Amino acid sequence: MRSLYLPLSFLALLGVIVLPTAHAKDKKTKPAVKDPQDSIEVVGHIPAANSPVTRFLATQHYSSYYLYAEHQGGQDVTMIDVTKANRPNVLAEMPSALPGNSDSLAVVAGTAALVSSAPATAAAPAAQTIRIMDFSDPLHPKVTREFAGVTATSRDDRRGLIFVANGEGIWILQQHLAEDPEVEKAYANYVLYSH
Repeated sequence: MRSLYLPLSFLALLGVIVLPTAHAKDKKTKPAVKDPQDSIEVVGHIPAANSPVTRFLATQHYSSYYLYAEHQGGQDVTMIDVTKANRPNVLAEMPSALPGNSDSLAVVAGTAALVSSAPATAAAPAAQTIRIMDFSDPLHPKVTREFAGVTATSRDDRRGLIFVANGEGIWILQQHLAEDPEVEKAYANYVLYSH
């Protein structure tokens, strides 16, 4: 009986020495969790089809969101469904003016518009360059995206959308604000222990 006891104790000792070493090799090191970052990124694009866009007007009709893109000279308007910002849908290319007039959109409300007879400028809008910058490392800021020849910009603050028009078309950007880890932790604690 004693001969079995010695080999079992030896095997047990060997297991204590070998198993932790094998377990340590199998253990994967977790990558360091990076602080959440704020961002602005392109979520949708419509290729250019008409003259340059000079102005955007955003509106809502029931649960649909529309973007009216007024083109140079105030003659044409593109109506775009931006309900799904990542899949914008051009609904119509339509004149904003009555024949012989140079009207322009003053206000849009869903599928209705207030049209003004103020003369639209025939000159091309002054183009500018807009850059998406990353300032997460303030000592080393970097450009993450650049849009040259921009002729119009607008925002939909409620949905966190930004609209940019240039010679390549209409770009739909979305801003994402990083969640504060301390707020998330406090909320999780509230949900777990306050109900």
